Amino acid sequence: MTSLDDVHVAHPHVLRGAVEAAILAPSTHNTQPWRFRLTVDMLELLADPQRQLHVIDTERRQQIQSCGCALYNARVAVRAMGYADEVTVMLTDSVHPELLATLRLGAPHLSTDEELARMRAIPRRHTNRRAFLRRPVSAAITDRLIAIAAAEGATMVRLDPPQKRRLGQLVHQADLLQYGDPAFRAELGRWLAPMGSKRRDGIPFVEKEYGSVLPFTVMRTLRSPGLGDVFGDLEDELVTGAPVVFALGTHEDSPSDWLACGQALEAVLLEATTLGLSASFLNQVLELPGLRGELGELLPSLRTPQMVFRLGIPEEAIHHAAPRRDLSEVLEVVV
Repeated sequence: MTSLDDVHVAHPHVLRGAVEAAILAPSTHNTQPWRFRLTVDMLELLADPQRQLHVIDTERRQQIQSCGCALYNARVAVRAMGYADEVTVMLTDSVHPELLATLRLGAPHLSTDEELARMRAIPRRHTNRRAFLRRPVSAAITDRLIAIAAAEGATMVRLDPPQKRRLGQLVHQADLLQYGDPAFRAELGRWLAPMGSKRRDGIPFVEKEYGSVLPFTVMRTLRSPGLGDVFGDLEDELVTGAPVVFALGTHEDSPSDWLACGQALEAVLLEATTLGLSASFLNQVLELPGLRGELGELLPSLRTPQMVFRLGIPEEAIHHAAPRRDLSEVLEVVV
């Protein structure tokens, strides 16, 4: 049996491994808006205010959700390495508002097959922005994913065909409004990573998404007044043709709810990855308050909608996985 002294000695190695897993989490526009501080016995998760999307994510909702995804990965890693995870949410700390949560090692823990499978899924999970195979996803699988979200404090519902059609319309409307806003296009442009770029953040753009892999051509395309309609048509089709569309919601709409939603989302995504599924996010409809309200009316059981995504088996392998920053850029070790 592992002693308390062994746990103390293991802290730096295990918690550093938790950060290595955390930074592979998905984040809004791949901003990777997190920082970590490692002390003798604790890992602190902090939001990085320099990486907030001030136009797209005014309230920091998606930033904190992204950090919740990272926190869940860290928890999975700790449990896979043989310890219980002890999380304390710190969002009420007015002195350090960027401090979101702390993670400590608990008692020695015998890792389950499920935990080990999710740990293996962390580096294999990738967002798929293209179409999925027209292959159904069983009710047994969707029910399991819904239960996993509930275990992390979120409600998840599967949209029926009429709801998917209405969601497709809302997404189209959101694209029209956002791409019609010069400030949105400018902020989006700053987070697009060209092919061959050495930057370790941002969304890699590829030929099928923006019509070219050349930075100049893509930036010119972003200035097109009809781009919102083009993307709206494309995403409307992807929504209605997706095998499954899920929406996640929480009881309230506070930062702690956002953090919980992120953890629930990542739990679902990792389980989906073990089943050969991947996801693509449809959050533009949540980035505009009016449309978020309409989504809430469409899905009243969610109370407060937080996340929408389509799920299925990718038509082709994902060759353009989003890059990640080095550990040294996000981790501070405090002796």
